Amino acid sequence: MKICMVLEFFIPHYNGGGEHRFYEITKRLVERGHEVDLLTMKIAGNTELENIDGIQVHHIGPKIKKIPYRTKTDFIKYFFSVCKWILTHDYDIIDAQAYSPLLSSYLASKLKKTPIIGTIYDTSTNNNDQWLQSPTIANRMEKILLNLHFNKVITISQSTMNSLINDFEVNDKKMELLYCGVDIQKYDNVTTDTLHKNQIIFVGRLAPHKHVDHYIQVINEIKPLFPNLKFLIVGKGSEKERLVSMINELNLNDCITFKQDLSDEELITEIKQSEILVLPSTREGFGMVLAEANCCNKPVITYASGGTVDVVKDGYNGYLIEAGNLQELKEKTITLLENETLREQIGNNGRKRVEELFDWETITDDYIKILENTVNEK
Repeated sequence: MKICMVLEFFIPHYNGGGEHRFYEITKRLVERGHEVDLLTMKIAGNTELENIDGIQVHHIGPKIKKIPYRTKTDFIKYFFSVCKWILTHDYDIIDAQAYSPLLSSYLASKLKKTPIIGTIYDTSTNNNDQWLQSPTIANRMEKILLNLHFNKVITISQSTMNSLINDFEVNDKKMELLYCGVDIQKYDNVTTDTLHKNQIIFVGRLAPHKHVDHYIQVINEIKPLFPNLKFLIVGKGSEKERLVSMINELNLNDCITFKQDLSDEELITEIKQSEILVLPSTREGFGMVLAEANCCNKPVITYASGGTVDVVKDGYNGYLIEAGNLQELKEKTITLLENETLREQIGNNGRKRVEELFDWETITDDYIKILENTVNEK
């Protein structure tokens, strides 16, 4: 098949969960003989065409100087660039990632009479803390975008599927649930003999809804119990300055460290050298980093929000905490830090769960079946 993928950014320029998902699937599509064009926005100082593991990445439309920030003009330029590209190229099927690529891809696909899949990671129902820019406009647009008549809608968690059906009245007969996964072989290829005792790691964007500030409060409270306690924050984003100020005010500089822009091998090493991974986020389409930590035989602690409940079976491969319950967040952290046997048991359970449910090879097989069925139903 000849496939067109549409999103705003792509790795290595932006390392979000959705971008990694598209990368893991598309590189396997290419390995299996499919032809993939991937459309993204232009990036200042970068070429307009990249070949990444056989994926033809075409940078079109506006030139973005500081990812992920875009102006309204950038969105408009990208809208018309995507429309023009699809109308002047032939594909068997199009897969557009939420949110801004959905409308342009949808309209052009209908004019071109090409089947289209809309990929939706999560929804905003009771709050809009996921939106970095123009939250009011974004919330209004969401209601329009999620009700476009795609041939199929793929989502990555049962909670998002339920929200699409119940909150946005998306036709459940057109929906497909397809989890995110882990490149198990890549993780197994990274080895380390070092384990940092009492080190806890967070990996993700430093955005408000990730609530790294909640865990900094936990660190402040349990530090007297664990003199060599370390909290490693891996990521960057709009919240970093505020988090740094908070750490300074609490005098936690000796036990909290920031890192960013790590290579895959460096990141995997950091996870393997830590004892626990935490994700105190109130919005997650899936929570891929939870599965990645489990692949490394590490227990996880996360808020029960969105797709995290699909990844974590409470008490089996990690702990699900009610969002905002800092007391329970603290208690589960202490429980794991104090009990090596329990950490190993829960971590090993996590590895089993990844092998059963979250292997990219199996997920790609299922994705290809969805593509083939969608094309045949045209």
